[in-house]
Amino acid sequence: MAQGFKASKPSASTSKASRSGRKSKSSAGPKIGQRVVPPKKAKAVKQANNLRKQQASITTRIEGEMAGRASNGPLTIMKSAADGAAAEKAAQQKKKGK
Repeated sequence: MAQGFKASKPSASTSKASRSGRKSKSSAGPKIGQRVVPPKKAKAVKQANNLRKQQASITTRIEGEMAGRASNGPLTIMKSAADGAAAEKAAQQKKKGK
């Protein structure tokens, strides 16, 4: 008859704790997003900084413009839809005024 150590079953509290925890990062897969290697040459660094500043200014301008449009009334991409919505709103106000 073989003699040796027989492992006991893991307790319920430890197995539940391990199952309820987050999955490991390695099982999540690769990170999402583009990988960028920063430039090393002085000219390339300067160009990258200019591009970053330009993109930031464009984004800021667009966000400010969209915020202004949203505060004025209905925020739509198509001008005809915005005009139609404005006409409907005016018609509703006329009905309420009567």
